Amino acid sequence: GVIIDFYADWCIPCKELDALTFSDPKVIEASKNFYTFKADMTKSLSPEVEELKEKYNIIGVPTVLVIDSKGNEVKRITGFVNAEEFYNIISNVN
Repeated sequence: GVIIDFYADWCIPCKELDALTFSDPKVIEASKNFYTFKADMTKSLSPEVEELKEKYNIIGVPTVLVIDSKGNEVKRITGFVNAEEFYNIISNVN
């Protein structure tokens, strides 16, 4: 599976995800089953960011997409979730 974290430098909940959720040992362990990517949406008017927004239908940040091994989007998280919630989401994805 794949986890894509769409974030921006000016986004407070994005920083909270990094500090509180993605740094959690249980989350780190469960994430090892995934390819993980961060998509930098800071330069909101750049062509690259526009392209990502369109391709993945991103309305705002943070948005975290969880994609299973078949390439299906199984969960779209918008906003902050704590480590426990995130762990429960990704531990059920194959």
